[in-house]
Amino acid sequence: MHQYLTFRKFATQEEACAVQELLVENDIPCVLEADPVLLDSNLIGQNFDLPYRLKIPSNCFRAAEALLWQPINLQETESDYYLLSFSDEELMEVVEKRDEWGSYDYALALQLLEQRGITLTTGDLERIDQQRLKVLATPDKGSNIWTAIGYLSALIGGMLGLFIGIFLFTAKKTLPDGTRMYAFSPQTRQHGKYIMTLGFIAIPSWICYVVCFGGTVPWLGSLWTLIGNIHF
Repeated sequence: MHQYLTFRKFATQEEACAVQELLVENDIPCVLEADPVLLDSNLIGQNFDLPYRLKIPSNCFRAAEALLWQPINLQETESDYYLLSFSDEELMEVVEKRDEWGSYDYALALQLLEQRGITLTTGDLERIDQQRLKVLATPDKGSNIWTAIGYLSALIGGMLGLFIGIFLFTAKKTLPDGTRMYAFSPQTRQHGKYIMTLGFIAIPSWICYVVCFGGTVPWLGSLWTLIGNIHF
């Protein structure tokens, strides 16, 4: 049984339900999830993360993508739509990075390119998609600064170090074709494993030292002050 992964995110429930209905009608199972709003926007500011997630089996991503792609009638496109002012190079970037744009923008970019005499065949589009998948599949090396902070925090018994280690070691990402893979390179994940192990050892060790022996760590406050003054 294939794992359900996030296929699309939506700003409104109406948009999500419309796509969900289309997928179900074409025998693609899907689950709609909504992230609860935990705090008022007056307290946390505007939330730019799209709250509605549509999840489908990982082996259905290509079929769902093909289903959502529809040719665009340029005469029905609003005259001030931002994509109409894009150059040929910018439109090609939309096509090459279709995972960063909506289905409508992708289809419109293809239509505009064709109108300008640039026709992309099915083979061209498949080649572009494969090249994009290779780029997205390249693991991230991570930040050396955050890795160093993870080691330092874990060493002095900080929970931040433990969280950084767990994140570097376990974080995954979903590719446009539904493939699930680790987000960071093997070397970075190895650092995450070391940081995580160090945190699991150091945190209870410091707790035992303080509780059992009434010890204090006089340099801890100065060290955290130093870390807090680091600018990223």
